[in-house]
Amino acid sequence: MEFGPSFSAPVMAAGAVLWRGAGEAREVAVMRAATGEWCFPKGRIRPGEHMTAAAVRAVSESTGQVVRLGPWLGSTSYSREGWPERADYFAAEADSGAADRDDLLWLAPCRAADALSRPDDVRILYGLERRAATGAGCFLLVRDGSYSTRSILSAYGIAEERGADRERGLRIAGESFETGRPAAIRAELEIVQELFGELCRRRLGPAPVEATVPDGGLLVLHGTHDRIVAVERHLA
Repeated sequence: MEFGPSFSAPVMAAGAVLWRGAGEAREVAVMRAATGEWCFPKGRIRPGEHMTAAAVRAVSESTGQVVRLGPWLGSTSYSREGWPERADYFAAEADSGAADRDDLLWLAPCRAADALSRPDDVRILYGLERRAATGAGCFLLVRDGSYSTRSILSAYGIAEERGADRERGLRIAGESFETGRPAAIRAELEIVQELFGELCRRRLGPAPVEATVPDGGLLVLHGTHDRIVAVERHLA
């Protein structure tokens, strides 16, 4: 009997490069896993859970920290007990103190790179300085529809969405980027694309990003008063 190529659907996980401090005093959290490896805090994504919400939950449960989610940093793929796994990582700022633990170290980025067990995790760490700007705000542009965005909104600490036209949307986004407080609006696709284009024109942005948002999709913009640090496209 002949069989075709084998395939195992990967286990999906999410986590974060958790950081505190600023400049030369910035430190990142490195944890000792049950396998003995040193890695970033992460956990498996639960059924129906958005990866952003999974990252916040897993990191909070693992470290005891209240976290503020930042930009996506990348993903790693590996095998555990012969089964493929993929982990997506975000930047996350620690918003609260927690008791010291033997399985968690706060290290300067250069020391964390030496402590990490997997080279791919070091690659993720290098993305932190490129994408995670201290004080960056987070603004979500949600395409109007009947789907729920509660999971992803909760990940950024946004209680509800506020409908807006172009001018109101620009004002809400400006306040978010100026204060660092996350905000979101739900609008028709045309308004979402128009706001995205205008926000990128008013601030120094990253490389051109596809602004097409399918039904059930949204754009997440991370930025400051004068710069768009990163843009993500998600499905709710």
